[in-house]
Amino acid sequence: MQYIVTGVMSGTSLDGLDIACCSFREAAGRWSYSVVCNKTLEYDSEWKRKLSMAHTLSGEALASLNFEYGHFIGKSVRHFLDLSGITDNMLIASHGHTVFHMPDRGYTMQIGHGAAIAASGKCNTVCDFRSMDVALGGQGAPLVPAGDLLLFSEYDLCLNLGGFANISIKENIGRTAFDICPFNFVINHLVRKQQIPSKGADEKSLLDYDPDGMIGRKGNADKNLLERLNNIDFYKRKGPKSLGREWATDAILPLVENSGSSLEAVLNTYYQHAAMQIAKTISQKGRTRKMLVTGGGAKNAYFMECLQEHLPESVSIVIPDSEIIDMKEALIFAFLGLMCKLGRSNSLASVTGAVRDSIGGSMHYA
Repeated sequence: MQYIVTGVMSGTSLDGLDIACCSFREAAGRWSYSVVCNKTLEYDSEWKRKLSMAHTLSGEALASLNFEYGHFIGKSVRHFLDLSGITDNMLIASHGHTVFHMPDRGYTMQIGHGAAIAASGKCNTVCDFRSMDVALGGQGAPLVPAGDLLLFSEYDLCLNLGGFANISIKENIGRTAFDICPFNFVINHLVRKQQIPSKGADEKSLLDYDPDGMIGRKGNADKNLLERLNNIDFYKRKGPKSLGREWATDAILPLVENSGSSLEAVLNTYYQHAAMQIAKTISQKGRTRKMLVTGGGAKNAYFMECLQEHLPESVSIVIPDSEIIDMKEALIFAFLGLMCKLGRSNSLASVTGAVRDSIGGSMHYA
C-alpha cells in the first residue's frame, strides 16, 4: 500500500520551513520511500524575529504565537500542495519549531499548534512528537534514528549537520543516537552578530551563514579557545543525551563571543572543534564503515575538509543528492507521522533513554 504524507521541519538555525511531500510503501516488512516534491520556504525577517525571540515571550504571547505559527504552517503546506497538484495527501506531519527543550527538567516545547495546522492546511495533522518520550523519562531527541533504522539501514552511521550535530549509529539490529555538539546554531549566530548593517543597507545583502565555510577558511584556529571548547563537561557524558538552545546559549556562546579573536579565527576554531568532537565520537565506536552526511553542514566545503582530516580512514563519507541533504529530516518526520497514524512505535528508548519505546505525536483531524 502507498501512503502520501507531507513532512514539515523548522530547525534552530532558522534557515526556513522545509516541506517535503513523500510517498512510502511497505512490502514484506521493509519500507521504501520517494520524495514526490519539496520546497524550502525561507523565513522573512519578521518570522525570524518572532521565532528567535519566542523563548522570551510571556505565557499569553507564546500561546498566541503557537497558534499564529500553526496557521502559517498550515497555509504554507496547503499552498504548496495545491501548486504541486497533490490531491491524495493523507497527512501533514509537523515537527514544529523548538522554543524550549529541557528534558532533564521534564519538558519540551515545539510551537506550531496542530489544530491550527489542520484547520488552515485542510488536512489531518500530527505534531508534538517529543513530549511523550520526555514524559517517559527520555530526552525526547533525537527522533530521526527511528527513521534511519527503517529507511536508511544501509548506512552504518547517519550524521546530521543542522542547528545541532547529531549522529545515529547502527548496532546489531537497532540504533543508538545522540546529539554531539551545536553546529549551525553557533555558526549562523556568529555570522549574523558580527554583520552590522550600514545605514540604508539592503537587509538581503547580509549573510545569515558562512557559505562553503569561506569565512572560517580565512582564519587560524585560536588554540586557547579550542581547548576550552573541547573541555566542556557535556562531551565527557555518555548517551543518551540531547542538546537545546538553552545549553548552547549558556555553555558555548559566551566562550566564542568573548574570545577576543576575529570572526574568521573563531569560525575556524569552531569548525575544528566540531570536527574533533564528531571524529572522537565515531572513533570511540570502533570499526565503522559507511556514513551518510546530511543537513546544511554537508554543503559547507571547508567543514567537510576539516571533518575528513580528523576521521579515521575506515570511515567512508557519503553525501547524497541535494534533495536528501536538505529534506532528510522533513522526510523522516513525514515517516514518523505515518507511524503515529498507523499506531506503531516511532521513538526508540535505546536512543532517548526513555523507559520504553513509544508512539510520539498528537493527532488533529481536519
